[in-house]
Amino acid sequence: MYEKQYPYEGAILFSQMEEPNSYGPLAEKVLEHAIFQFQKQKLMEKIDEALMSRNKSLFLELSAQYNELLKKYGA
Repeated sequence: MYEKQYPYEGAILFSQMEEPNSYGPLAEKVLEHAIFQFQKQKLMEKIDEALMSRNKSLFLELSAQYNELLKKYGA
């Protein structure tokens, strides 16, 4: 009897539409920037290691990846 009286109890209902002034696009930009910074930092660390170990082929490969990352994010 309880289930019939309250059939949607515990269900999450999304009846509200997203507001036009929502923070979605801004949050997306913040996340993209954070991902870019993280990937950039990791590549820079690997490039430094390749330089210290005098591994020219690895350096060239990582440098190409770094340049592609900059192109991708328009930096």
